[in-house]
This record gives sequence, C-alpha cells and structure tokens, in this order.
Amino acid sequence: MQNFSYADLAALLKRPELYERTAEKFWTDPHIATQMLEAHLDPDADGASRSPEFINRSADWVASLLPASAADKTGGRQAALLDIGCGPGLYTKLFAQRGLSVTGMDFSENSIAHARRHDPDSEYILHDYLSMDFDSMFDIATLIYCDYGALVPQERRGLLDRIHKALKPGGLFLLDVFTPRRGKGEEDSATWEACPDGGFWSAKPHLSLEAEYYYGETAQGSRHVIIEEGGARCFNLWNCYFTKQSLQDETSGAGFSLAGFYADVSGQPYSADSETLCAVLKKPA
Repeated sequence: MQNFSYADLAALLKRPELYERTAEKFWTDPHIATQMLEAHLDPDADGASRSPEFINRSADWVASLLPASAADKTGGRQAALLDIGCGPGLYTKLFAQRGLSVTGMDFSENSIAHARRHDPDSEYILHDYLSMDFDSMFDIATLIYCDYGALVPQERRGLLDRIHKALKPGGLFLLDVFTPRRGKGEEDSATWEACPDGGFWSAKPHLSLEAEYYYGETAQGSRHVIIEEGGARCFNLWNCYFTKQSLQDETSGAGFSLAGFYADVSGQPYSADSETLCAVLKKPA
C-alpha cells in the first residue's frame, strides 16, 4: 500500500471550498452502484430512499396535483410524468399504477436495470439528466429526495432550463430540498473506519476517512477519502440548504412561478421547524 504522511492525509481531509467538486465519478462505479441499489431497496433504512409507506402517500399526493381527467386511463389522455433521478423506480412504478404515463431517467445502470425488470408499465432511460433534451413533452416533472440540493449552483441553473423546456405549457415541476434547519447546531467533525473486508466505497480492504463540514445556512459538505492498495480516492458530496425565498428566487430566474410550498413530497403543511421543503412550480401556460 502506498505510504501516506501526515501532510498527505491532512491535505486529503482539507475543508473543501464551498461547492468544490472532486474528479471521481463514484455513482457509476460498479461496486458503489451495487451498494446504492441495495440501500435504495432496504425498507428499514432511509439513507437512499424513504419508507415504502411514505412513498405510497407521496405517490398519491403527486398524482392528485394533476387534473383527474388527465390521470384517468379511461377518461382521456394520460398525464405524462418525468421522474428525474428515478433510481430503481420506487416512485416511478407507483406513478404508473396511478394512471400516469411515466418516464424514469437515471444514469445508474444497476438501478435502471432493476426498474425495467420490476415495472413494465413505465419507460426507463439510462441517461444523465443534466444533459437531457426534451421539448414540451411532460405535464409534470419530479426530482425527489433532495437531489436538487446535491447539485452545485451551475448544475442547478442548467437543469432548471432543461426541465422548463421539457414541460408542456402550464406543466408542473415538483422538487424537495433541505432547509437550514437540518444543519442547525451541527459542527465540523471527522471519523475513520478500517474495512478489511471491503465496504460501501470499495470491495477491497481499505481505510475510510470521512469529514463533515458546515457552511452556515448555505450547505453541508461531506468529504470521503478511501485509502486502498495503490492510492487514494476522494469524493465530495453536497447538501445545499434553501429557504422558501431563496428557492423561489432561484427557480423564478428560469421562468417558473410558484404553485405551492409544503413540508415534504407527501403534501404536509410547511412549518418553520421543517428540515425539508417541497416546492411545486409551474411553467407559464
């Protein structure tokens, strides 16, 4: 194994600049993608997906936002829904069962393969949604489980433009984000773990060094350093925080108007204590 000095390790765990990205593209790593799929499908863990009961309530509420005639298979056209970052199709499948014409998009081969096996009623596209290119095709687009805040500002601006273009006139965009309440009282911290039999980040024996950094009411950043035979890999993850005002300001710049704020994607009323914020936005008719 490569020798690392104290200076080497300190540099790897250095507090990143706000929104700093790392070169490693970990979500498409075959081992990590397998671990992520297992996390998504674990009904007893909420690290990657919410509980099945919550997802069911959420699917009911999202479907209710569309005109009944648009979602009724027997009463006319089906509303077209684009589930962005759909993962293994946990929401996508339920949207289809509620009478919507659903397209799911994700860039994880494992997740898309699982979704296709378990949901023959939806269309699944293996693609990076940051480069999607639809034109006036959907009545509603969803981006669920605070994925919007995992993007840095430049990525978010580009995505908003692409979603706006993808929606039909009058179409809705539903997303959820974390609020500053989530990081209130938290302080920077660092931990390490020896993984002789492999773990989430690598199947090989490795050391996992993890640090959490807080940037006031703006964001929380996680730096994961994986040291294994042959070198080290470093991953930065971001959770950006939003208030109602900051989210409205950011999305209105892309041409969206606000249709409503909620505490979460099951439609619960928003309060000042909510750690998540759900916005339903509308493209002008």
